[in-house]
Order: sequence, then structure tokens, then C-alpha cells
Amino acid sequence: MSHAKLSLESYIVARASMMSLTNSKGRALALVPDKLVVPPALEKEACDILIADFINGTKNTMQGTAKPLVVPQLAGNDSSWFLLCTSRPVKPLIYQERKKPKFVSKTQETDDNVFFGRQFIYGVDARGNAGYSFWQMAYGSDGTADL
Repeated sequence: MSHAKLSLESYIVARASMMSLTNSKGRALALVPDKLVVPPALEKEACDILIADFINGTKNTMQGTAKPLVVPQLAGNDSSWFLLCTSRPVKPLIYQERKKPKFVSKTQETDDNVFFGRQFIYGVDARGNAGYSFWQMAYGSDGTADL
């Protein structure tokens, strides 16, 4: 993980770093990042880097090199950002579903919560796990320092 704030320069460094990775035999892994994941606070910066024609009057050479993905659940980590390669069959993050979600509701008049408390209760029962896959397919920054 890096500490660089999200900027055009830090994006270029992260992209080049990921694309330059090699295997144990020195062959390029050929990873091309395609998603820039940011919290809502960095949406403008991500769009400037990936969508804008010009940045500060200069042609944006990084336009279209990845797609911005704003993740509201990252709010509160307002300087963190992640560059991911998600175009391969193997992804940088894995989710394994062990038991499909089953939705349950306690809304009948004969349910104690409805009869006594006039409350409707809804829930879901599921099992799963998430984890990292290949670290080479993700670049992250907590955004605490300038590049």
C-alpha cells in the first residue's frame, strides 16, 4: 500500500507500477488496471483523471485508461483509493457464497413482536466469505502523503 494522495501523478505511478510487474522468470504479468475505486470525497479527482479532456489546460493523456468506481461504503476513509485489474477471469478480490441468502419476515398478527409491540421484523440468513486473490492485481493508497 502506498501513502500518495490521489492525483494525476500518483495515478500514473500506480498504473506503471502494476503494469511493470513480472513473474519469477522475469516475464511481464501483463496486468492492465481498469478500475479506479474511490470514496465519494474523491469522485471529482477520479473523474478529472479518467474522464476530463484537459487537466489545468494540458491534454489529459490518461483519459479513458480506467473507469472510476465510487463506493459509498468507503466514506469516512476519504483519502483512500485503489487501482484494480478486474478484466481477467481471476479477480483481485474473491467472494465465496456458502449459503444463499434466505429472507425471513415476522409480520403476521400472531407473531409476538407484532401483537405486543406493533413491530415488523425482517432478517436474512446467509453464509459467505471474502478475501484477497492475487495482490499483484490491486494497488492501494491511504492518501496520507503527497507524491
